[in-house]
Amino acid sequence: MHSPGHRLALGLFAGVLCLWLIAMAVLIRQSALPPEAGGPMLAVFEPGTPGDEIFARLTRAEARIVRPSALGFIWIVTSDQPGLAGRLAREGAVGAYRELPISPTIAGCFAFADAKVANLLQ
Repeated sequence: MHSPGHRLALGLFAGVLCLWLIAMAVLIRQSALPPEAGGPMLAVFEPGTPGDEIFARLTRAEARIVRPSALGFIWIVTSDQPGLAGRLAREGAVGAYRELPISPTIAGCFAFADAKVANLLQ
């Protein structure tokens, strides 16, 4: 039942999946904001962080909350003041990212993984 055509299809699928993962990693890395950034952004926290704790951290960072995403640990926030990304980092956000041309849910998962890898490399 394992014909060469099946192996080719599986190999092609694996190749496309690998290319997609690499492209997503590059996109997320390029979307990370410097500490002095302001304006609209995704604030990514540790998965499992309670919503009321995230809300308190966002308030202390002087972020204006736009809305939470489908995942509870990713919130869309904004600020007219520069430095929001740095304030979010001081409040425990694992990353701050510009709004991406993909769903915040997918972006948040990759952003969390990217932030963890970046912390390991430091």
